This record gives sequence, structure tokens and C-alpha cells, in this order.
Amino acid sequence: MKKNLLNMLLTAMLMLSIAGANAQKRYIDEIFSSVDKQTNILYDSNYALNLLYGQPAPVPPSLSGSPFYMAKLRCDVYTPTGDAASNRPLILLAHTGSYLPAYVNRQTTGAKEDSAIVEMATKLAKRGYVVAAVTYRSGWNPATTIQEQATEQLIKATYRALQDLRRAVQFFRKNASTYGIDDTKIAVGGQGTGGYIAMAMATVSQRADLESNPKFLRGDFSPMVNADTLGDWTGLGGIPPFNLPGNPSVSSDFSIAFNYGGAIGDTAWMKPSSKPMISSHCTRDPFAPYKTGNVIVPTTNVTVIANASGGGDVIPKANAMGINNSLNKYRYNDYASVRSLKVPGSTNNLFGLETAYPAEGSPWEWWDTAVAGSTTFALYRGVPLPVDGRKASNDSKMTNPYMSAARARMYIDSLAAFFSPRLAAHFGLEGDAALNEFNLLSPANNASVSIKDDSTKLIVIKWAKASARVGNNYSFMFDMPNGDFSNPLVTIPVGDKDSLVITEKILFDNLTQFNIGLNQPTTLKWSVVANNNYFGRLAKTPWTITITKVAKNSSVSELNYNNKMNVYPNPASNNITVSMDRTVANISDINIFDITGKLMMNVSGVNASEKNIELSNLNKGIYIVNVVLSNGAKASSRLIVE
Repeated sequence: MKKNLLNMLLTAMLMLSIAGANAQKRYIDEIFSSVDKQTNILYDSNYALNLLYGQPAPVPPSLSGSPFYMAKLRCDVYTPTGDAASNRPLILLAHTGSYLPAYVNRQTTGAKEDSAIVEMATKLAKRGYVVAAVTYRSGWNPATTIQEQATEQLIKATYRALQDLRRAVQFFRKNASTYGIDDTKIAVGGQGTGGYIAMAMATVSQRADLESNPKFLRGDFSPMVNADTLGDWTGLGGIPPFNLPGNPSVSSDFSIAFNYGGAIGDTAWMKPSSKPMISSHCTRDPFAPYKTGNVIVPTTNVTVIANASGGGDVIPKANAMGINNSLNKYRYNDYASVRSLKVPGSTNNLFGLETAYPAEGSPWEWWDTAVAGSTTFALYRGVPLPVDGRKASNDSKMTNPYMSAARARMYIDSLAAFFSPRLAAHFGLEGDAALNEFNLLSPANNASVSIKDDSTKLIVIKWAKASARVGNNYSFMFDMPNGDFSNPLVTIPVGDKDSLVITEKILFDNLTQFNIGLNQPTTLKWSVVANNNYFGRLAKTPWTITITKVAKNSSVSELNYNNKMNVYPNPASNNITVSMDRTVANISDINIFDITGKLMMNVSGVNASEKNIELSNLNKGIYIVNVVLSNGAKASSRLIVE
């Protein structure tokens, strides 16, 4: 019953049509019809591993003679067409690819031009963001089957990549006016491999994170990543040819991270000072764990990081540690967020994707199978490396068998809808959809109230409004003392008001549904949530109240009769049948009230154990069905009309 009530409330939130609620919101909705794209902008250069090192002719010695080369790091910048704004948030978007070029990695993806990256960048730019799809240094030996070697090469690749994205932050901060960027509002996002980078950027902030972590020590206990050699996590320091030190005069700091796919090397990296994180992840990803497990290299099936953690474990921890406080001020009413909360074990800021195929990790990807099938080489530093595009396509489809452009775009639509309002909330860009902190007013905190089921005495509940704007919708809620109001005991929508007036009888009937007995003082929490089409916000602090249902001068237990009453179907659409156990008494009258106590329907003179009732005059919502029995007793049940 509680789950149905919650679903009804969420549905009602999404169907609000109140004044001003349907206006499109920049940074949340797509408000631009097209985007402009600047390609291959050089943002930095740095030493990278040379995949051509030691290769024989026809590779020239100038390309094969050194294990390192100076890689040019580029990005594509997406901006809304015709946008006059000059202080827009920046999103850096890192592609997937297992730190190797597409096809060389035996996959069909691995570049800033990947279909999924282009689509996500376009979706976000249409919302008003500046989006930079960023390349980063690649290079490692994917054929090694020695676990320690694979682990060291991949953790170093991740480390170099997070340094590169830090340098990209510096580039755009130095050129903020050129690209119309507010350099105090920078987000880093990543897909797949890029997700590893984004999550590492959000959490790695001291030498000990890697140099003292047992997972990333060699057999002789020396660190796989040494900041003296490779530079620190911001790209400063280090020595050539391992790192070209960055510019210490320009900050490489950013504000928030998000990922779809990927994992974090160790949740020990997380600290209260870590950056806020938003995550989406397939719950049955075969290569990167949704919760905590081993990271497996697709090419060799070698475990490279033991007990890494995906969004399923990272986000609950980030929420609990306070890392995500800037996001958790709100509940989110977009369709993707509502859907995300239906995934078992989910929580705010986590979207676990339950895909149709049980071993799927990247349903947002798509590629042209004809082009892939005819691809026999991939250019790397101008040299055509032989590849088997057909095999790469077939292998990729093994974990994405339903791949299509239409399907992938639907997933990206949902991911953009999930990420965007949270980014806007973190940056303080909700506009007139913002909901401010507000307090409860009365009944007083820790008040004690006695109620009777036949009393018409009014109870007045008041709170301060979350904002002065028209269009918010408030709901009053009861929950158990240890509850978090995510699945409240009682929910009463009240519209755009700052108070609720109900009779003792209605409150009595509501509490009876949850087996709260007579003459038993019961302590509950109460609060109010404000909602609009985008956000929901609880009152700043819930209050407690002790309620006692006072017994009437009657020996009949309403609770016993409630257990013998049945209303079906429930939820209902057109008709219901109200029935009473034949061993009790016939039904005399049936009264249907809305959640605030208004009588909506009366059926008298029933004189039978059951009655069919037509519901055409009732709108969708939550109702209480009360019956009066021929022996004078009463019973009640909750009804949901859909």
C-alpha cells in the first residue's frame, strides 16, 4: 500500500499543470534547437607512451625510436547556436576506449568523435552549457596477462588522464572570455573509461591515495604511481619524459563530477572534501562493477583492479559522507529521477540501469556496423595500424546485442535528463524553479495530541513557504521516527498553500490504516515537502508529534472490522466492490471521502455483505472508504483511483 501511495504522489508531481510550471528552464531543459561545434582545439601537449616504439619498417625510426612522444591533446567545443550568454557553466566530457585508440583497443569506440559522446555533448549544449569533448593520453599493453603489470599500466593511464583533464580545466579557465564560460562553474563527466577518470578526479587529492594504497603497490611494496616522477594529481611537478609540469599560476580546480559507466579504484579515496558525484551505471555491467567487485579487461579477461566500486556503492557513501550535500537539498521530479528510484537499492543521485540484456554495460553506445566491418586499419600518429573492424564490431555487440542509434539516443536522453537538474542545483542555476529552505510552524515540535474518530474538531498544521513564487505544490507527511520520508506513512497533497486544516476524524481514519491502536500514544515525525515540476524539498527539520487515538464509549474495535473489510480492485479505475466478511454484519452505508475529509460519495441502504460502486465521478487520487454496518460498527479502507 505504501509503495502505491508513493507512486501516486510521484505521478501527481509529474503531472502538475500549475501556472508557470511548464516554462522551459535553461540548464535543465533543452531550450536551443541546435549547437555550434569547434573541432580539434589544441588545449595542451604532454609526454605519452608510444605504441610504435620498437616497431620495424615501414614505421620510420623517427616514430619508433623512443618509448615516449609529445602527444597533442585536443578537444571539440559545443555551444548553443545563437546564445548570447557569456557566463555559462563548462562541462568537460571524457570518452571511453580503455586508454587505446578505437579499433586498436578491439572496440568500436575510443574517441571524442564517438556517436555517444557527440550525442551527449549536443544534448547538454542544447540546455545552455558549454561542453568540451576532451581527448587524453592513451597507451598501455592490453595483451599482457600478468595482473600486476596490467594494474600498474592502467592506474598510470588513469592518472595521466586525470592530469590531462586538469590541464583542460586550466586551458578553459585562461580562455574563459573566449568561450563565454563562468570559470567558477566547471563539471567533469565521463563515459565508460572516462567515468573512471571523472570519479578519480573527484576523489584523488593526496599522495597517500595511491602511493600508500596496498592495491597499487608492486611486489616489492614500491608505489606504482610516484608523484615525484609522474607529477601530482593536478599535473604539477614530475620529470620529463614522464610529465611536462603544468602552470601553477592557473587553478585546475573544478566543482562536480558525473559518470555513466566506469568505477572508482578504491572508495578509500573518498573524503568529506571530495567533489560531489552523480552516477549512472548498468546494474549488471560485466566489466566494471555496479557495486564493488573486480575490474576486468575485455581483451584478456584479466582482473586489473580488485574490489573497485561503481556508482551502486560510491553514491550512497558520497550521500552519507556529506559529499553530495549540494545535490541532496532536493528531491528531483524529472522522469529519469523518478524512474531511478524504482531500481532496488537505489538512492538520490544514482541511476542504476536495468537493461534487457543481462550482461550489458554501455547501452548508450552505437556505431555503423558497415563502416566497422570494412575497417582494416586505424591511423595512429599518421601510421596505419592493422585492425580487424569486423571482429571489433562483433565483440562489442556481444555485450550490446540490441544496439541501434534510436535505442542509444533514448538512453542518452534519460541520462541528460538525470544529470542536468543536479548540475543546475549544484551550480545554483535553478532559476525560478528554486526551492529555498523553509521551516515548520505548528503544531509545535514534540507536541502531544489526542484525537477521536467522531470529532469534528479541526487540527491546523502550518509551515513557512519554500518560496514566494506561484506554482509550488505542498504535501503534508507523517512518517515513523526512524523514517526519511522517502516512503511516508501518510501523504496529503494540499496545493499551493502554507497550511492544512483537517478534522480529528480524518487523521484518526488515516492512522487506523496503519494498525495504530486505541489508547496507545504513538510518536511520529511530520514534515512538509514542497514540489514543482523540477524539484522537491523537505522542510528544514522534521518535527515530532505524539498522537493518541482515544477510545469511544463503544466495545467494538474498528481495527478488527477493518481487517474483515475488502475493497477491490485497488488501485481502481472505473468500479470497485466493497465487501464485508459475512460472519460480521451486513453493510448499511458506504461513504467515500477524499484525503482531506470531504465527502465525495454516499451509498445508503445497502443491506448486503458487498456492493459494487461506479467511480466515474471521482478524479484520480487517494480516498478513504468508510462503511457503517447494520450493528452500528464502522470500518474503513484506503482506495487509490487511477
